[in-house]
Amino acid sequence: MKRKTSAGFTLLELLVVLAVMSVLLTLATLQFNRYSRKSSIEAQVKKLHADLQAARSRALFEKRDKAVAFSASGFAVYSSGSATGAPVDRKPLQYRLVLRADPFVVVFNGAGVSSTEGDAVCTEPADNEAALDALLITPTRIDMGKRNAAAPCSAENITIR
Repeated sequence: MKRKTSAGFTLLELLVVLAVMSVLLTLATLQFNRYSRKSSIEAQVKKLHADLQAARSRALFEKRDKAVAFSASGFAVYSSGSATGAPVDRKPLQYRLVLRADPFVVVFNGAGVSSTEGDAVCTEPADNEAALDALLITPTRIDMGKRNAAAPCSAENITIR
């Protein structure tokens, strides 16, 4: 008597394949979430840097003081050197900021020089994997950098990149 052979997969083989695929998909999702968070933090720091440079350029071009007021959840740009009245531009942030004071105000004078003496603006959380998570604002420069892990947000704890 000749036995018939089947050209298919058994239920056990299919279940094993599904289990392996679900583990791989879970790992990929975790990696994607980590990558997404990292790139969002870096994008926020780059956007802050660009907006500060734009405020500095406007102050220099118009030869008038411009103020930028940071809070933990956003920042506002003012048309004068005073952070009072209605701001010209207000932007919320996805990740909270660590500031020396809240609000923290940076004023750019008509020559483009800021009122700060090496102040840092850092993005929370401190233990993130982003390559850039902080700004260092000096009178003549705005630099992007990385805060040393678990260190307070200050100029000496930021590595310029």
